[in-house]
Amino acid sequence: MDRRTLIGLTAGAGITTLAGCLGTLSEVTDSESERVTVGDGDAEDGTDVIVRNAGPEERTVDIELRRDGETVLERTETLPSEDAFEATLLETGTYDLIVETDTGRSETSVTQPTDCADARTEIIVSEYGLETTTASSC
Repeated sequence: MDRRTLIGLTAGAGITTLAGCLGTLSEVTDSESERVTVGDGDAEDGTDVIVRNAGPEERTVDIELRRDGETVLERTETLPSEDAFEATLLETGTYDLIVETDTGRSETSVTQPTDCADARTEIIVSEYGLETTTASSC
């Protein structure tokens, strides 16, 4: 493992450890990608799932969401630098989020809670790999 990869992975672990409020996550602005909703429910109480390309070059990302073993979303997105794919989960429950790109693969569990108004999971894709940050405000 080279030094840049080690530094990138260490920084990712640190960011994930420090996450705890919505203000620590990056703001997605001027996204060229559409926002997708998954399920039926109140969009204001949904959980946001964001896959952001933080790298300097365009990157292709495979995204899959499963709920109760069933695939509810499966897409391949080509994200320009600093652009993001956004989805809002409307139905309560636990989802499996799989994100794969040329720099790695991330599998994480995302919960759409019944008692939190703001919840968000962000996968940051860069040339160093993938970082996952989850936050909620109840």
